Amino acid sequence: MKKYTEFSFYLPFFDLIDDPDEGSQFEQLMGQLHISFDITALYQRYLSYGAGKGDIFVFIKEDDRDSFIFIDLFNGFTDQHNMVKLGVRCDSKLDEKIRNLLYQIYSQAELTSKFIESYDDLLKLETCSGDYPKEIRYGDYTYIKNIHYNAI
Repeated sequence: MKKYTEFSFYLPFFDLIDDPDEGSQFEQLMGQLHISFDITALYQRYLSYGAGKGDIFVFIKEDDRDSFIFIDLFNGFTDQHNMVKLGVRCDSKLDEKIRNLLYQIYSQAELTSKFIESYDDLLKLETCSGDYPKEIRYGDYTYIKNIHYNAI
């Protein structure tokens, strides 16, 4: 049975994406996991959300459904820094390479949360489609958060 390592932290969206036209650590991360998607489309999707909106996107590795990149684009009602959650779940055999790439992204970000590394299934549990859509409330405002798999 494979062992998996999960990594996650929050950072400003624009520190994650960098310039979509030039190579980045995020693209290197995608390459290490053999996961590809249109970063420009993700960027456009993020810009289309307003305050108190945003969905979760999960990009699954083709030959290992338990390995994925997790991006929560929810823009909190009071968030002034465009924070998003980046998570990666990977086979423990890859965890050193993935950890190094994530630390590069983490260290170059203007603001970050705590860097979490776990051997539990916390990210995997967060991707359970039965838990979505989720209702997010803030005062009189309500938003429905959805989850999308390999959708960009």
